[in-house]
Amino acid sequence: MTDVKCPVCQGLGWVCENHPTKAWTENEGGCQCGAGMPCDCNRANGEDTPDIKGIIEEVEGEPKMTRH
Repeated sequence: MTDVKCPVCQGLGWVCENHPTKAWTENEGGCQCGAGMPCDCNRANGEDTPDIKGIIEEVEGEPKMTRH
């Protein structure tokens, strides 16, 4: 489970692959110059698959991948 208080990913659970100390977001302090990768807080849940709820947006009932 993603740590909603994580100072690195700002609670998103994902960071920039090129800058892993920045949240994978267009918001201030974030970066999207590379692909998104799970933040350390998103890997700490002991599961093989990272939590993707923070980057999935539902549009008209259909999941759509978005960059926040």
